This record gives sequence, structure tokens and C-alpha cells, in this order.
Amino acid sequence: MTQDLPVLPLGLADFEDLREKHAVYVDKTKYITELEKAGKFIFCARPRRFGKSLTVHMLDAFYSGRKDLFQGLVAGKYTCSPNFVVCPVIRLDMSAVAGSDSKENLQDEIMGLLEIVAKRHQVSVRSSNYAKAFSSIIQDVHEESGQKTVLLLDEYDAPVIDIIGRDKFTSDQKLLSDTRNVMQEFYTRIKVEEEHIKFAFITGVTKFSRIGVFSKLNNLLDISLFPDFSAFMGYTHEELKTYFAPFITRTALELNMSEEGLLNKLKEYYDGFSFDGESEVYNPFSVLSFFKARKFGNFWMESGSNTVVRKFLRDKELTVDQFQGQEMNYSQASAPGEIDATSPEGFLYQSGYLTLRATENGAYLLDYPNSEVREAVSTLFLENFTSDWGAVGKSGRKLGARLASGDIGGMVNALIKLLAGIHYLDRLDANRVPLLSSLKKIIGKISGSESLEPSDESEAAKLAEKLQKEKGEHYYRSLVQACLWMAGATVIPEKPVNHRRMDLEVVRGSLTYVLELKVAKNAKWAARAARAGMDQIHRRGYGGASETPVLVSLAVGKAERNIVGCIFKRNGRETALKFKDGTCVTPPPPPGGGLG
Repeated sequence: MTQDLPVLPLGLADFEDLREKHAVYVDKTKYITELEKAGKFIFCARPRRFGKSLTVHMLDAFYSGRKDLFQGLVAGKYTCSPNFVVCPVIRLDMSAVAGSDSKENLQDEIMGLLEIVAKRHQVSVRSSNYAKAFSSIIQDVHEESGQKTVLLLDEYDAPVIDIIGRDKFTSDQKLLSDTRNVMQEFYTRIKVEEEHIKFAFITGVTKFSRIGVFSKLNNLLDISLFPDFSAFMGYTHEELKTYFAPFITRTALELNMSEEGLLNKLKEYYDGFSFDGESEVYNPFSVLSFFKARKFGNFWMESGSNTVVRKFLRDKELTVDQFQGQEMNYSQASAPGEIDATSPEGFLYQSGYLTLRATENGAYLLDYPNSEVREAVSTLFLENFTSDWGAVGKSGRKLGARLASGDIGGMVNALIKLLAGIHYLDRLDANRVPLLSSLKKIIGKISGSESLEPSDESEAAKLAEKLQKEKGEHYYRSLVQACLWMAGATVIPEKPVNHRRMDLEVVRGSLTYVLELKVAKNAKWAARAARAGMDQIHRRGYGGASETPVLVSLAVGKAERNIVGCIFKRNGRETALKFKDGTCVTPPPPPGGGLG
């Protein structure tokens, strides 16, 4: 059966290569004429691995007149029309110049791209200045061909995003400023040479004005949030079922699932990205990776560097549940500000880690698109607290297995293992901990000195340590929630019940957990705190909506900064777990074993 399946286009961003290999292509060519109707200069932002480069290559092939590549596609009827006009195409991938370590190197890299374009169109590079050379090439290509050019600019923001993601970003401010200036001067030429351009299409991950495209090109139309283009990139549910039907059938058989069950799980893991608040699409890379591996995994996060987001979560001291459900209006979504100064929710939305859900009043609510992204953010969040990133993932998988099987003792020990890594935060260099940095600035202002003596820094560290220890239930609940999300559980924080809000409702497999968390002074007070949590669950009727919920009360010791007590109730039987040397000692299972 495998031999009969078409080629999966995993890793194929070249449209020509994809079509010649007869790989699966979800036909998006119907949008070409809609783009031209929308405007002359078009911009569309989408998260990474969403098919931006493939779209740019497809447009290149279309305007270059590659009729053979469009047979059987919607746009084929346009390429075969007697009115169809072949246009010269200038295509630039700006990710090719990302990573430059100086203004001069960046300019040289851009000149290298332009020389390739000039050679393709058999024109000369008439200036040693990168911006002037860009202008002359646009002019000369128009003159030589007799047709105005089509300009395709892929990953316009890549050079700037690369700098933001570097570990030494704070010392790269001059490079960031120089890069912005170089790109701004370069992109200004698009406006200057407007009379020589028939159509321009620009893509990027973000929309930030000071990179040059938006500040200089005042007639640029941003279609990123337009409903008519919400499915321009990404797969709709119907497209998934239509184009990948044989893969769905094969994978369902291999995983011993019904096709409906497989589709539901695919939707939970990889669907949910919304660019208008209403319609939803799947991440193409994740879908293709799933059908290749034939197992569920966090493919999107593993497909590229996550340094930018990991650093952002750390530097802004964000929690994983902080922005879920937060309102964002259209203006905020379409113009989030500057990449290094935008709000945290604006940054995470622009990066694709949060998406939009429409509300009745016309605003949007922020949400994680799906399980894959939720797990990714939770993993990045927890990795900021440990030097052993591999241990985080391993403990997360163990936690997921314990949750699915109903092993409460094993679940608690997996959580203990994860939370134990948080101690690493207290050993970080003072300059890398935002809290310490802020305290140092405060002390510096009070003392009237810009620098701190070693004794002052020691005091700042002591104060930070004190504040760290005093963090309460919300802090630990956020950490536990991140652990549960990373383990693949569905978690509803602060779910309203009887005019009250329970801490966490957790679903993993066939089991539903009601989890209440209390903070105790230390392990000696663990039993009392856990008891209070369980009494609160009963008193307020938490878990009543579920037929057979597992009720769990966890106690966290401030001194230990970890779980020190647990009472759970399942099938009418209540059990208090025992702890020894910081580890939960699992009691023997009830008569009959398992879940009873």
C-alpha cells in the first residue's frame, strides 16, 4: 500500500521540484487572481513553516509562464488563456542574508543576492551600492523585457529576527539598529521604483514598522487578517480529508484507530491556527511530518530554533497561562508595535504561539492554536528553569503516561522531578535574571550610583531569593499547569464552578482530574494544606460536571519549593500519599487494582 501513495512534499519549498515529483499539492493557485484584485503591493504574515516560501515559488512559476506546472490546478486555465502575459520576476529570499555580524557584511550579502538576480535576467549591476543596485536592476529588467516586473520578497524580516534571537542580543543593539537602517534603505527602493513594478508580494513572520517595508511603502496592503485569505496558507479540514485521504486510511490502520478518531486527534494536535478569528487551518509542516512519522509529536517546535521565544518567556518572566483568553482588538493584531518593544501578547501572537478567536463584540481573544503549540510553549517555559533540557522532555513524557494510566503516585513523582529543576534559577548569573537586574537598578537609583559594589549585589541577590520563596499559589499553579500541558494533557485553568473557580481541570486519555493546589510553610504542614484543598473541592462541588472525576489535592512546601503532600479521591475512596526524602511513596493499589 505504501508504494501506491503519492510523494509527501515534506521539505519541498520549490514549487517546480514539487510538481515534477508529483508530490501532494494542496491547490492554493485560486488565490492568485484574488491577490491581483486586492492591490498592487501585498503583504502577508504567517508563522514559520506555514508554506510562505512555497507560495512565493508558486507565484514565481505562474508569472514566469511555467504552464506545464499548473496543469490540473485552478490557475491552469489562466496560464492557457490567450490574454495571459509572461512577466519578468525578481524573487529575493531575505533569510539568505540573515546572520550577518556587521552592516558591511549585510550589504555585501544583499549585493550577492542581487548579482544572482541580474545574471538570471541578463542585466548588469550598475552600482556598488546595494540599494542603488536594487533600483537599477528593477529598471533594467523592465526595459530589457518590455514588461513591468513582478517582485516577490520572502522572509523580509529574517535579518532582524535573527539578531533578536541571539544570546548576546543585549550587546547587539548597534547591530540591530544598523540592520534596520540597511533594510529600510533597501526596501525604500520598492516605493521609488513603483512605476517599473506590476505586482509585489511580500511575506514575513512578523509585521513591525521600523524594518522599512511599512514605514516607507505607504500603499502596501496587509492581507494577514483578511477573511478572504484566511486559508491562503495552511490546510483547511476539508483539504486535509480530500488531499490526504490515502494517508489517513493507512495511518488509521497502523495506529489501530478509526479514521474519524484519527481526524479528531489530528484536529486537536495540529489545527486551530486562525488568521481572522473565525476559520481555522492546520500547520502544513506538522501535518506532513505526522504522516511521514505516523505518530503524534511536537514537530513544529523541533523544526527550527526557538531561542527567540525561550528568551522572551524568560526575560519577561511570563507564565504559560498569562495571555490565554486575553482580549486583543483588531488594531493590536494588525499593528503590534516594534519587535523589541511590543507587548508580550503581541510578540507571542506575531510569532505564531498564540492565535485569534473572534468574540461577539468584534474583538478577539487570544488562545493557543492547538495541543502541539501548548506543549511547545510549556516546554520552552520549563526549559528556562533548568540546564538539562533533555530531562524536561523525559519527565514530561513520564508524567503523560502516569496521567493516562491513573497512577497518582507516579504522576506526583514526575511533577516532583520537573519542579526540582526549578532550583537552577537561583544559581543563574545575576545579569541573566530579570528580577535581579531590576533590583540592581532600583538599588543603583537609591544609592545614586550606576554600578553596584559586590556587597550591594549580594543584598540584591538575597532580596530576590526572599521574593522567590514568597511566591504563592498562582506561581506554583502556573508551573504545574505548564508541566501538565507539556505532558499532552488538556488543562482548563480556573474553570468556573458554582460561582467559584477551581484551580485546574485536567483531561488525559479517558481520565478527568480535578486538581487543587495549596501552599504550605514546609513539609510539616503538608497534611493540613492537602486536607484543606480536598475539603475545598468537596465544599464547592468541584468536578461535579464529570461523571467519575479523580479529585487531587496537592500541597507545595515553600521551604522545599516542591510538592510535599497529596490527597486524592477516586471511586469514593480517599487516599493520602506518603512522602519520604522528597519522594512520594506510592501506596498499594486498592482491591481489584487499577481504577477500580
